[in-house]
Amino acid sequence: MNLPSEENSIFVSSNKENQSAVISSPFFNGRKYFEYSAAYKEAGDRLVSAALEDQSLFMAISIYPIVFLYRQFIELYIKDLLLKHSTNFINDKSLRRSHDIYNLWKSLLEIIKQKRLSYPNVFTTDNVINALIGADAYLAELSIVDRESMAFRYPDDKTHKKDYFPNEITIDLCNLKERINELANLFVFIEKRLDETDPK
Repeated sequence: MNLPSEENSIFVSSNKENQSAVISSPFFNGRKYFEYSAAYKEAGDRLVSAALEDQSLFMAISIYPIVFLYRQFIELYIKDLLLKHSTNFINDKSLRRSHDIYNLWKSLLEIIKQKRLSYPNVFTTDNVINALIGADAYLAELSIVDRESMAFRYPDDKTHKKDYFPNEITIDLCNLKERINELANLFVFIEKRLDETDPK
């Protein structure tokens, strides 16, 4: 059995490409929130696939890191969009520090509402409006379950007197992944439209 040793380090470089992970924020042109969000989404997707293949106790306990990863993806993608398109967000330190996913989403919706005034054809088609309404419902639901990004990180609140999930809940992993993919698709659409309508 291997045990920790003072001679070893946790973070070391390797000359073997097949076991080297590279941290390279400059590659993402300064979009570090996007870099992290993409990584969390990919890790969540892979964990869902592993859980579905495993069909054992791992499937039951993997829900905590899966939802945590997906939630981090959503929070950081929204923050990335706000950093690119909202001077209010850049100047509002409390909002930047916030983990309230629904409040962040509402800030993004405000930007979209403002854009609709100048570019009504971009955000007012039936499909877009329906997608925004659907996303609002998804994020409200997620916020009710885990408003501040703690419920899937710890079993109980900061007082250690209240469990986040006192009753059993069953979550369909395939449905979860599909809904997160829908949100990801919408975020990409929003990003493209905001980029197109921002003054250069």
